[in-house]
Amino acid sequence: MTRSLIFLLAAALALPVLAQDAGNGDAAARAAALKAAVAPGKQIFIARQLQLSNEEDAAFWPTYDTHQAGLADLAERRSRLLARHEERRAAGEVDDGDIEDLAEEMLALEADEADLLESSFARLGRAGLPVQKAVRYIQLEKDLRALRHLERGEDADYRFN
Repeated sequence: MTRSLIFLLAAALALPVLAQDAGNGDAAARAAALKAAVAPGKQIFIARQLQLSNEEDAAFWPTYDTHQAGLADLAERRSRLLARHEERRAAGEVDDGDIEDLAEEMLALEADEADLLESSFARLGRAGLPVQKAVRYIQLEKDLRALRHLERGEDADYRFN
């Protein structure tokens, strides 16, 4: 049952990306294009995509920096969680309860990332960034998140035996 829960969770997280790709051609080509566009650096990529005016620039980058710090914190938490799980698995100490705990903690991380996106969107609005650019930024972050998960092979991080 726990394996099914993890599988369903992974599938549910992938559905938005797969649905996007169904309308936009080959998923691998889209991922490769995104990776190439980000190659010069994430800040350069974001700046090119948003085409901020000087006034918008001043409103946007403080929130961007806060968002990136939040993402770094989430990545560190995810890394510690998976390392702890891998240590227990290697020692043969993983049972169904541990797997369920891992699933719940991974879901909590997903919820925290969604909260981070929501708070960044609200901050951008309060800072006076036009809503179209704030929405575009959130879309870009979601696309980059999907690319990170794809490159990392996120689902491969879960080992159950």
